[in-house]
Amino acid sequence: MPSRGSEDRSGPEQAPDDGAGADATNGLGSEAALDAAIDDALAELHGTAGHDAAGRDGAGRPVAASPSAAAGDASEVLGSGPDGHAADGSGDPTQTERRRRSRAGLRTAVQTLTARMVSERAVQAAAAASASAEAAQAAVEQGRGRDRPSPFQWGFFGGLGVLIAYITFLVLDSIRDTLVMIAIATLLAIGLDPLVSAMTKRGLRRGAGVAVVFLGLLLVIAAAIYAIIPPIINEVGSFVATVPTLINDLQTNDTVQGLDQRFGLLEALRNSNIVQSLGSGAAGGILSASFTVATVFADLLIVLILTLYFLAGFPRIKAAGYRLVPASRRVRVSDLGDRILKQMGGYLSGATIIAIQAGLVAGIFSSIIGLPYPWAIGLGAAVLDFIPVVGPIIVGVSITLIGFTQGLGIGIISGVFYLCQHLFEAYWLYPRVMRRTVNISTGGVVVAILIGASLLGVTGAILAVPVAAAIMLIVREVIMPMQERS
Repeated sequence: MPSRGSEDRSGPEQAPDDGAGADATNGLGSEAALDAAIDDALAELHGTAGHDAAGRDGAGRPVAASPSAAAGDASEVLGSGPDGHAADGSGDPTQTERRRRSRAGLRTAVQTLTARMVSERAVQAAAAASASAEAAQAAVEQGRGRDRPSPFQWGFFGGLGVLIAYITFLVLDSIRDTLVMIAIATLLAIGLDPLVSAMTKRGLRRGAGVAVVFLGLLLVIAAAIYAIIPPIINEVGSFVATVPTLINDLQTNDTVQGLDQRFGLLEALRNSNIVQSLGSGAAGGILSASFTVATVFADLLIVLILTLYFLAGFPRIKAAGYRLVPASRRVRVSDLGDRILKQMGGYLSGATIIAIQAGLVAGIFSSIIGLPYPWAIGLGAAVLDFIPVVGPIIVGVSITLIGFTQGLGIGIISGVFYLCQHLFEAYWLYPRVMRRTVNISTGGVVVAILIGASLLGVTGAILAVPVAAAIMLIVREVIMPMQERS
């Protein structure tokens, strides 16, 4: 701040502008602005002191103060000497100290007042926010109480849900066979798709690859039918041909003749309802068996047609299924779905290779040791070998029992051979073929087979392992990470 001596030497036209000085001070920060405000307040006090320096005459009229008196009073307030020099260190030290203390006290008062105003405004804002929150909570509680359903509504909607669930169960139960055929065709398509993909990678078009794989499937089914039908026809024909001989043997048997003489056994049999209804019952049984065979062939034809369509449009079916998922999760679901399909396809392809091996070994061994119908035995071994853990055991026990029907030595040889075959398959072939395809424990396999067999019989036992493997993959990749993040 310039001294008053410098103002007098520079002349009236060189006096500084008070407003410009205040603006310059405001630019220095909050402390400089506060000092400027204090200077303005002291300037007002200077004006008041000049007016109070005027006296009054004897009549009570105001009398103008002399310039020297006004200058003296102003110098007291502003801290300057009577010669007009500022008390900034070159004047009276007492006046400078008084002015500094006055400025410090005024600054403290202004800061205290500002802090109180800010705190009061914060308290008022908090109170307003609390009141608004209480009002919103009250409105929500009021809305909940108004929207709460009555017991009648609970009962109505609960009964409606039970009715819908029951109708859904009836519908699913009525189309159970159709759903099973669709599931079998889907799994066949998933299992055959790796072969089609391998042919496509070698430069073959997908349509041609599907045709080749499907023709191979038809050849396998034809071979299975050829292995099963002739033994059945031969056994039925042999039984029909030996029925008269069996009846004659019964009539000439001493024990049967003794019972007939004592109790009239043969006469009672001739007059019984069983014998009288035997002809009609046999005709009805033949007709029922014919319908059963026709139904099996019709279901097989439907499964083959569905498999062909699913296999031909497998990529499009996958893409359409993934498009049903929201775009934000489509990449994750697509990756998980491809892994599941790859795992199931790898399992079915590996299981087919192992089953073919088991069928060939069983058929060749049965043909060598002279068991009846060796290729039918081989086909049964191949089908049962699709059931892990349990299937090979059933095959081994069955071949051993068939061997005992041909002789004690043949039965023992059959049992020992199939024990070695099972050890080879379980501990050498299966781990190498199924490597990196199915990651499921033996206990899980047994539980899945039991559940599948109780639900869908042999079909459920065959389908249980790939479905259980897919469920385990979903549990490891989706459910367990969700539990870890929660």
